[in-house]
Amino acid sequence: MKTFAAVLALCAASLLLSHSVAAAPLNIVTNKTVFADFEGADWGGWTALGDAFDKGPARGSWPNQQPVTGFLGSGFVNTFVNGDKSTGTLTSPEFTITLPYLNFLIGGGNHPGKVCINLLIDGKVVESATGYEFERLHWHTWSLFPYMRKKARLQIVDNYSGGWGHISIDQITFSDRQMVHRYSNDPVTHAMTSVAEAAPRAQADPTRPIFHFMAPANWMNDPNRPFYFRDYYHIYYQHNPFGDEWGHMHWGHARSRDLVFWKQLPISLWPSKERGEDHVFSGCMTTNSNGEPMAFYTSIGYGKSATDYAEQWAAIGDSDANTFKKHPMNPILSEKIHGDVKVYDWRDPFIFREAGKTFMVCGGNLNRAKGGQAVVLLYEASNGALTNWSYRGVLFTHPDPAVKNIECPNFFKLRDRWVLIHSPHGKVEYLTGAFDAVAGKFTATARGLMDYGDDYYAPNCMEDPQGRRVLWGWVRGFKSGRGWNGCLTLARIVSMDNDGHLLQKPAPELAKLRGQSFTLPIVELNNVTNAMDNVRGDTMEILAEFEPGTAKSFGLRLRVSNDGSQAVTVSYDGETLSAAGVRAKLTLPENQKVLKLHIFIDRSVMEIYANDRACLTKVIYPGERDLGLGLFADGGKVKLKSFNAWTLKSSAMD
Repeated sequence: MKTFAAVLALCAASLLLSHSVAAAPLNIVTNKTVFADFEGADWGGWTALGDAFDKGPARGSWPNQQPVTGFLGSGFVNTFVNGDKSTGTLTSPEFTITLPYLNFLIGGGNHPGKVCINLLIDGKVVESATGYEFERLHWHTWSLFPYMRKKARLQIVDNYSGGWGHISIDQITFSDRQMVHRYSNDPVTHAMTSVAEAAPRAQADPTRPIFHFMAPANWMNDPNRPFYFRDYYHIYYQHNPFGDEWGHMHWGHARSRDLVFWKQLPISLWPSKERGEDHVFSGCMTTNSNGEPMAFYTSIGYGKSATDYAEQWAAIGDSDANTFKKHPMNPILSEKIHGDVKVYDWRDPFIFREAGKTFMVCGGNLNRAKGGQAVVLLYEASNGALTNWSYRGVLFTHPDPAVKNIECPNFFKLRDRWVLIHSPHGKVEYLTGAFDAVAGKFTATARGLMDYGDDYYAPNCMEDPQGRRVLWGWVRGFKSGRGWNGCLTLARIVSMDNDGHLLQKPAPELAKLRGQSFTLPIVELNNVTNAMDNVRGDTMEILAEFEPGTAKSFGLRLRVSNDGSQAVTVSYDGETLSAAGVRAKLTLPENQKVLKLHIFIDRSVMEIYANDRACLTKVIYPGERDLGLGLFADGGKVKLKSFNAWTLKSSAMD
């Protein structure tokens, strides 16, 4: 988004204000001065103690260290001299603070107070920063306004000999301008700076979708219980701010007035490294009895297996549900709640209310994913603050013995039935039936697939002020190494037919994205392939209705190459809808002999809604110049009853 590109541009402009000087004692700091760039052969006026600092600055990675990047020039502080076992301190000469900001590059381990850089005044630590378990150095800023005109020293500390027991520092600069925008805390600032640095490359990729919701850059996966609060739709999502592969799970955040145009906001949840937390997994949003926004999520500890060790934590949001603080009573739910029952892969809390009570479901399994005991577990809150919970037992056991585990359960009421959506490490399923809140049991009477595509997973949903059930899924399967990975489906409105089967259609608000329109008259196709010369694009919405005839198959050709030899084909043969290798069973009922296809093409993403009953999501990679569109009928006739198409614009807000 432009917001993040602007932050990056500010960082680049700040860099141009600095000039390089050798690391040397400075008694008075002058305007825009590099205090230490560590380009000299030794430490200059700095005092080194211990074995972590060698005789002078490092010139790159030390032996057996991952590649270190992000430092400026050729020299920098790197305490991996003899591996992580090295310890020591490096202390600057005394100086007087005359400028309001201190900017520096930092990398290495995350051990607050043990592996860090400190600002000392009268021998006491007044500011401290640690790394974030990355060998790439990132900018960090301290505000020095409270310390103006005071004498101080800097001290680089390595007092940890375990994993990631080292730190890297470079380009310590005093300035009248902060190098990075400061957010609610250091972990969020560090994460947001990383995203800002990655955004220009990610957003320049011609395969990156423009109207599907996605992170500004780097990796994203599951939506975390969308939430309507104070006139905004809020999306929280699994996010790795530090790369375009899975890892370092945070919660990204954005909000919208209309389900269409989204404003990116600062990261909401981060791993609390000081409390031993390594990942902030999926979860949900709700409000407590005080009306406060409250996030529940699965917390994974540092060095612990997500299969064997998990806890359910909470965080309380501010009045806009933007900035969060971890709950002081964490963990809210620990494994002790199950008594003698061992739950493996215990995760992904989802909260719902029924009959004046508040419940939670989580996914998991009871036999270390051996199959046959994949379960959804039920819990009940006993206070309005949502800090006291009891285990009610197993709500649902998957009937298929081949299913080994259940993730991301959604459980809610729709019409007069209850719906359970879950992700069993395969195609996402739904079941509808009855919920007995007293017994804590769910009995399914109907079953189906939320989406037939393997690129669709881990959906989550909400009820909006209109009483609609709105759902998003994670779109996966993109190529790596492009500076981004993952997006969400378009907002889907979920309803139910009289037989308990779910129906899905794109939210009508998405029509706001429409640009140039194209229409075709009613036409009969007879064993032919027609190209539409005036309809081209890679970001389009298509609405087409077909009345089947004698054709063995019929449909559309999307993203057609100029010579017609390549295309993404969507075809229907009376029993199966096929698209780019994805097959969905679809039989038209006797009273509905028209196939209605609602298709969205967004560069590398395709979503298809067929008669509101079958959804197909697929990641595609046609040629960048393959922009054509066509119709076909094979082996007979079909009538095209209606055809409308639109180019679509970006959903990003400035």
